[in-house]
Amino acid sequence: MDDWIRPWRLYADVDGRATRRDYWLFHLGAAAVLVAVAIVTRLVEDSLAWLIAALGLGESNAAALLLFAIMLAPLLALPILLVPSLAVSARRLRDLRLSRRWLLLLGLPFGGVALLVLLGLGREGASEVELPAPTRRAAIDADIDELAEQARFPA
Repeated sequence: MDDWIRPWRLYADVDGRATRRDYWLFHLGAAAVLVAVAIVTRLVEDSLAWLIAALGLGESNAAALLLFAIMLAPLLALPILLVPSLAVSARRLRDLRLSRRWLLLLGLPFGGVALLVLLGLGREGASEVELPAPTRRAAIDADIDELAEQARFPA
């Protein structure tokens, strides 16, 4: 349960890290919430439709509007889950040492499926393989020096 609650505590924090377990448990929990909301909405909608039919209010615009409003309830759960979902995905991308720009795949058809595979099946503990800070800095400085040498023109 704590693995599903942790992304809610880090609601909009995109700078941390998220393990594969954090990522999957949050998204599976979010899917369970959406399914539960859809089931409850459907039960309420069917009960209300039966009541409207029993009372003979089928021609009423207010009754139709009420049924329509209840049908939209699962869509109200999506924006609530959107920000923590993007945040845990960004943290998972950082854990894999990838750019957050990969989240732009969500705007493409079937891009969400590709991102799901990328994040869900990515390397576990990629952050543990990182070089220590002094070694990483030395490697960056060496790359910069090499690029500077290649960019110099003969006099």
